[in-house]
Amino acid sequence: MLCANKVENSLSTYEPHACVVIYSIVARASFQHAEETLNYLWREGYTQEKSVIVVGNKADLARSRVITTNEGKALAVARDCKFIETSSGIQHNVDELLVGILKQIRLRESRDKKKKPKKENNKLHGSKTSLSLNIAREILQKICMNDISKSKSCENLHVL
Repeated sequence: MLCANKVENSLSTYEPHACVVIYSIVARASFQHAEETLNYLWREGYTQEKSVIVVGNKADLARSRVITTNEGKALAVARDCKFIETSSGIQHNVDELLVGILKQIRLRESRDKKKKPKKENNKLHGSKTSLSLNIAREILQKICMNDISKSKSCENLHVL
């Protein structure tokens, strides 16, 4: 419960656009703490509304690894989050994480703007023709966005 109170206070005080939950790959206790934090964020609907990235840090300490990459990915996928492993000690994936955080925020904002209903003042609004056009637009967007390089894996920080 202590974890939930700290997270709740931080979220209400700062109103962040994204959240980064970091654990050490060499410490099971830090992974469990990260899992508790993610469970709280997920229960509160935060992971559906905002960008959350799970970070396994200390990737340079491979010989001391306790948490596998697959465990970290599984946690991220289960809670609708993105995932990356870093090493702040040797600057591995640190820039990618920072760029990924900004990209996730921008993608969420862009998606949220598209979801807001536009006020249409033309005669087509609400008609069958308008509905057909909207369906056609969605189909075309799905076809055009079917790019393998933009897969929706938990590791790709450049897509939602």
